[in-house]
Amino acid sequence: MKYFLKNIFSNNKKITEGNIVKNVISLAAPLMIGALLHSTQSLIDMFWVGSLGPESIAAVAMSGIIMMLVFTIVAGIGIGAISLISKNIGAGNPEGAQLCAYQALTFGFILSLTIGICGLFFSDKFLALLGAEASVINVGSGYLKILLMGSFTMVLLLLSGSILQGSGDMINPMIFMVIANLLNIVLDPIFIFGIGIKPMYTAGAAVATILGQGIALFLALRLFSHQRSKIHLRISKIRLKLDIMMDMLRVGVPTSLQMFFRSIMSMVIINIVAGFGTAAVAAFGIVMRIHINALMPAFALGGAAATLMGQNIGAGNIERAKKSVWAATLMDMGVMFIAGFIFYNFSGTIISIFTNDPQVVAIGSEFIRISAFFYIFIAFGVVLNRALGGAGDTVVPMLITFISLWGYLVPAAYWVAKYTSFGLTGIWWVMATSYALNGLLTLVWFEIGHWKKARVTLYN
Repeated sequence: MKYFLKNIFSNNKKITEGNIVKNVISLAAPLMIGALLHSTQSLIDMFWVGSLGPESIAAVAMSGIIMMLVFTIVAGIGIGAISLISKNIGAGNPEGAQLCAYQALTFGFILSLTIGICGLFFSDKFLALLGAEASVINVGSGYLKILLMGSFTMVLLLLSGSILQGSGDMINPMIFMVIANLLNIVLDPIFIFGIGIKPMYTAGAAVATILGQGIALFLALRLFSHQRSKIHLRISKIRLKLDIMMDMLRVGVPTSLQMFFRSIMSMVIINIVAGFGTAAVAAFGIVMRIHINALMPAFALGGAAATLMGQNIGAGNIERAKKSVWAATLMDMGVMFIAGFIFYNFSGTIISIFTNDPQVVAIGSEFIRISAFFYIFIAFGVVLNRALGGAGDTVVPMLITFISLWGYLVPAAYWVAKYTSFGLTGIWWVMATSYALNGLLTLVWFEIGHWKKARVTLYN
């Protein structure tokens, strides 16, 4: 076991050499844990403020929507950083990778400053824009203001994780997320209920989150100052390079747009589903939560594929890059096949974990059974999409996402709901087949191989 952990959970080995399957697992396993931890961050706040009343719960939920938009922007910068850093590491140019890291953190600082100013003056207006009642705004504006003004902790922590991921280090980002979450769990009741200090109620949850992330960020920045990190940064050596920033934006903006398209699509679809009643909305919400959790392995394997793609392209080993990506994809196909099998055969039992309402269980069971037939295509749509991002090929995947969501899913779902008698069953089939469309189009683009011509710029 000790030997296994030493070789699988290693943050310093050269991933352009050695066993491809082991490399995929060594990168994906920590990413999987980190993704699960990140998804629980808002749930921790939700758990502790639950006893403060429905206004506090609504405030945390609505603030989460605003913070998700921030995350969308940061994720784009992050994939740009991963692509540029991994290529330079693979090409044996750690100095160039360091320059890319400086630009990513500079982007993060500027973004955080902008977000903080907006939070200071417009937090209550953001909540009002989402339709919050006066009581929710009164409770939630302080919570959201603190989150936005302290957003530099989240932004720079996430970008630090992307920088390390590009270098092939998946262990430390996971450790930093563990630290942030544990601190949040401990600090939440202290600041919310006033254990030894004056209670801050809902706003205290935001303070706890910022402090937890801030301490984790401090440790991340400390790591960059140590020689044992592949990315070794010194404040005195910061250099701004507009050409690197533009390359990072060129790769990252299409990724952010993909996430934005999905966010808006979810709002439109839930509006369509709402026309069929509260039970339909509840079933939709439950299945989508299950769906997100089922996608965690795909996101982790996709992240591993992105790093392997970038570093192998940087090393000039196109064939190994392709083999690495397909190894990650085949692993996820296996995972999604198992998930689909379980969801199809135990749909009612799974939905019943969340509700005992027979109508919700029936609607949700039908939705999850139909989706199960198409789960295997998600491996193409997620893992290959992330891999293409690692190569810097993000424009066409963005267009594929737009076509599958806004060219097919949204208009087809609207047409089925408005002009046919298929009802919710038709909408579920449209959503499920959109997975297949997105996956197959991504597969075709990957196999066309435009990514093989990816530009490898060695910065100095």
